[in-house]
Amino acid sequence: MKNVVGAGLLASAFAPLVALLAILKLNALQWTGWIIFAGCLASFVLLYFVLRSLSRVQARPVEVIQVTHEDERVLGFAASYVVPVVVAAFSGDDVTSLLATSALTLLMMIIYVRAGLYHLNPTLAILGYRLYKITSTSGASTMLLTKGAHIAQQGVVECRYLGDGVAIQLKGRS
Repeated sequence: MKNVVGAGLLASAFAPLVALLAILKLNALQWTGWIIFAGCLASFVLLYFVLRSLSRVQARPVEVIQVTHEDERVLGFAASYVVPVVVAAFSGDDVTSLLATSALTLLMMIIYVRAGLYHLNPTLAILGYRLYKITSTSGASTMLLTKGAHIAQQGVVECRYLGDGVAIQLKGRS
């Protein structure tokens, strides 16, 4: 299930960028651009099922001693979208520019996966998830995605781990 969750989060994190690139390069891609755009829309359906499937992951209590708001990290990640968009917007519709844009986007995706940056997901931010860094009594830090507007500086948080150091708190569920 971890691979499906990772694939869903990866697809939804990059779907807005890939959809924008497909629209910008629609003249060059023609019908392929529409297929890519449809795939981006399908990634949102996949994200819905991924979030639903997380309710089956065992919730773990974390005793929190420190909470830091980290939403600006998501904004920084979304800002990295600018580079491939600028390359696509100001280059021609030739094969070279398509390859350069694709390679740049693929490089960003590889870094995202290798670094385990699942918490940096603009789509989740649009859906109302906030990003916090919580520190437990053991000193371990976890990036927590939650729809909660406030997390107490001290207390117990029930969350489901998506990977090393990344967890999600599902609304209405512990």
